[in-house]
Amino acid sequence: MNRSPISSTSEKETLSLLWGCELNQERPTWTFKPQKVGKQDCVLSLSTISLGEKAKEEVNVVEILPSASQDDKKRKPLTLASLRASVLPMVVLGLEFSPPVTFQLRAGSGPVFLCGQEHYNLSWEEVEEEEEDLEEEEDDDDDEDVDMFLEETPVKQVKRLAPQKQTGAAKEKKMEKKEEAVRQHLKGSPAGKPKKPGR
Repeated sequence: MNRSPISSTSEKETLSLLWGCELNQERPTWTFKPQKVGKQDCVLSLSTISLGEKAKEEVNVVEILPSASQDDKKRKPLTLASLRASVLPMVVLGLEFSPPVTFQLRAGSGPVFLCGQEHYNLSWEEVEEEEEDLEEEEDDDDDEDVDMFLEETPVKQVKRLAPQKQTGAAKEKKMEKKEEAVRQHLKGSPAGKPKKPGR
């Protein structure tokens, strides 16, 4: 049978990482930049915007700022959510953005939490490199864990229980009695006697 190799350059796999940020009075803006650097295509999938438990009873407005290019200077910020603790403490979204993306808390003191996922389209070569890197990290972590385990584990002395001779002897006697009973039964039963040839 003739098999031709399949080109792996056209096939892609997606790597997804959790992402989140907090907007508050001290840090009212946050710019999303990809964690992974390389040739990958990156997309931020924003799933929820929610108020923190310490949020005041006020309106918190979260918006997305246009990028700093000259074409986008004419654009105005786009409001994503207007939250209030007693009325609407959270919104569920399904929006996707290409980085860089800047989020801003325009009104309110927060804290407001933005959650989502980063998605990277990887070629098979990049996937194999990622797996090798993860395996190396895991091997390093395992070595550290073993060293830590050996250093911290105290040696405990364990008392052995003495074997119970009476129990073992009693079981042996019971087994002998059962075997003797089976032998006696076989001697007295018709199955134990040889059959006479039929007439």
